[in-house]
Amino acid sequence: MGSYIKASALRLCLFAMAAFLAFGVTTATAQAAPRTPAADDVAVAADCNYVVVAWATGVRSGRGTQYPVVRTKFRGEHMTGPAPCVATSGWFRVYLSTGSYGYVPQADVRYTG
Repeated sequence: MGSYIKASALRLCLFAMAAFLAFGVTTATAQAAPRTPAADDVAVAADCNYVVVAWATGVRSGRGTQYPVVRTKFRGEHMTGPAPCVATSGWFRVYLSTGSYGYVPQADVRYTG
């Protein structure tokens, strides 16, 4: 009798999952409400847009591999940076969420505008 109950419960769960998928019901994640900008917020204009084309790239604290990696970005992720949108010594300068700059190798990203 115990295995019959387990099998019935499993069938019920599978039926419920199929019904949720059929009707487009999915688990939702909570999203924060839009925030109203404060008077002291600083807006940074993104002059240059880049997308990572390598499998992964390290955003470094300076131009060159001798500097530490401060972030890792993966293929398809977007980054922004200040003008001019020209690589210096093979490195593009990009904005970090901390308000400072990072540097990515020119070979790992593509300028998108």
